[in-house]
Amino acid sequence: MNSGFDVVSILYRVRREMREERKREPHIYWITDLVRCPLKREYEEIYPEISLSSLFSPSAIMGDLIHIGIEEIFRRELSNAVVLTEVEGSRRLSVPEKGDVEVRGRSDVIIEIGGARFGVEIKSARSDTKIPLEHHIDQVRLYNWLFNLNLTYLVYITHERITQYPIDQRATEEEVISRIMSKTYPRYQWECKYCDYAVLCPFKKTW
Repeated sequence: MNSGFDVVSILYRVRREMREERKREPHIYWITDLVRCPLKREYEEIYPEISLSSLFSPSAIMGDLIHIGIEEIFRRELSNAVVLTEVEGSRRLSVPEKGDVEVRGRSDVIIEIGGARFGVEIKSARSDTKIPLEHHIDQVRLYNWLFNLNLTYLVYITHERITQYPIDQRATEEEVISRIMSKTYPRYQWECKYCDYAVLCPFKKTW
């Protein structure tokens, strides 16, 4: 019986709206841009339709729901702390050959308690093999720089375990500029295997 209530359409609509909040602008670099192949940012501007399929990925939606659930638990349980979720921050930099750019990021959770300020970055995965992953550590170091955090807890939710890794290292402004200027394709060896744009990329690697 069709009741007129469609849970699936609601989930996809919300995910689509979340995606539209991060529309591409030439002078803006998201932290996520700096922890993946630099060509993906360019291809997203030229071929935005190729990445649309990710909107309908059940695993991605499951990841979103895990984020929402954990963020709600923090808000409810940490009554003695300031709990901020989905926190957006930005910093302006002058980059050679590119001029003034803005680096933006969105932290899952930032908690302020007892004079300390730390982040929580939530990752869901099918497997716990080789965690914490290099690009996740890099992402957290960049968040520590962007939000001026004492440290960030990198939290993994997998089928095998739930665990956390405190990361207190912080990226430098020089590293951020280097990542923006990078022409290393791909940035990490494994990326091409999972990239939607590998079907047209001349730099595709098959290790």
